[in-house]
Amino acid sequence: MADASADADTVTDTVTDADTDTVAVADTDADAVTDTDTDTDTDAVTDAVAAPGPGPHLYNRRMRPAALSLLFLTLSLTPGCRAPAITPPPGIGTMVYVNGAAITNYHPTPALRTRRTLVDRAKYPAVDVHCHWEVEADPVAMLAAMDERNVRAAVNLSGGFGDDLDAMLERFHAVDSDRFIIFCNIDFSRIDEPDFGPAAAAAVRAAHAKGVRGLKIFKSLGLRIRDGSGRLVPVDDPRLDPLWAVCGELGMPVLIHTADPVAFFAPIDERNERWMQLKRHPDWSFHGEAFPTRDEVLAQRDRVFARHPGTIFIGAHVGNNAEDLTAAAAALDRHPNLYVDISGRVAELGRQPYTARRFFLDYQDRILFGTDRYPGRADQPRYRIYYRFLETADEHFDYHAHHFPPAGDWKINGLHLPDAVLKKIYHENFDRILP
Repeated sequence: MADASADADTVTDTVTDADTDTVAVADTDADAVTDTDTDTDTDAVTDAVAAPGPGPHLYNRRMRPAALSLLFLTLSLTPGCRAPAITPPPGIGTMVYVNGAAITNYHPTPALRTRRTLVDRAKYPAVDVHCHWEVEADPVAMLAAMDERNVRAAVNLSGGFGDDLDAMLERFHAVDSDRFIIFCNIDFSRIDEPDFGPAAAAAVRAAHAKGVRGLKIFKSLGLRIRDGSGRLVPVDDPRLDPLWAVCGELGMPVLIHTADPVAFFAPIDERNERWMQLKRHPDWSFHGEAFPTRDEVLAQRDRVFARHPGTIFIGAHVGNNAEDLTAAAAALDRHPNLYVDISGRVAELGRQPYTARRFFLDYQDRILFGTDRYPGRADQPRYRIYYRFLETADEHFDYHAHHFPPAGDWKINGLHLPDAVLKKIYHENFDRILP
């Protein structure tokens, strides 16, 4: 699950960051953008040049003849952070230093002025296809939050199995079985049992009879789940084929999270654009020989799509190809039974607005709305920022409401999608999958 989100404060912040003649946006720590001109005026593009010492040696392109150099580095203030002879304060934030002078909790007020649009409610009723909540959540309070944000229905992908699933169904379907849609999960601890596949399929069939509408597969499949021999269970393990088949038979979509952002499979060093995030959550890293490559895990997933064309699959988080929409498009082209949700990836989509808008227009029938949170969650609610991203032409605004960038150090831009496309993404595509 991706870290970070935005609340109401995000859309009321002064929108923008100044373009500068120096290095306001640079390839800094792991949370910095890869392309230094992504969120700045083209005249302010800076180049990173190899230099000795901690951090990149940066200089402005227009100052190159004078060979004016500026040491500029943003550091996460976490324990063990590699910094010059400067002691960071405790906690997490951004430090900028130039030679011996440093400033902590760096968050400059930009001079750029652009349009700021507050979007409290979705323009059209929304189905949030990617939510997670525990059975202790208050369904009445959640319905009130849904009404406030124009969320018609919410899909809980953490329904569980066995007694936990029964408790979830009883608590939420007793209040509203149409607006609270529950997906079940699989008990992979039984993977070594000879009849695991048929038994798992039977469990899904029984869950469907109780009102479960779909199946959620977590990213642990292919990355962490091991059988009794110690071998990682691949996504395309043939023992799981009865599971995929029964979902197709029952018309239950499978929302599957496979792999993770590219940065999670890369070394956690000064070149990793999500360094700060991975320092905070080192268990999110899948770099190293203990794990298969990202490409390998995605290939396993795609073989399942191909083997089960009668089953609808929803690739979580833009199929985990939000950084490479060409690859996401190719997967959609190869597999007509594949859809994708946008949950947890607005930060990635919004930093490539031209490419993202083309992708949304080209695949408007295959994209679903989702947040990876749930309506009424007190910390990090995402709805306003997602609505703003989809509906407005606002430029260069925060995808978060933290005092530090929780995923990567960049801004996002709105896509200003046509009404017909918004309707499809908010609910029409979902209604076609689950009428």
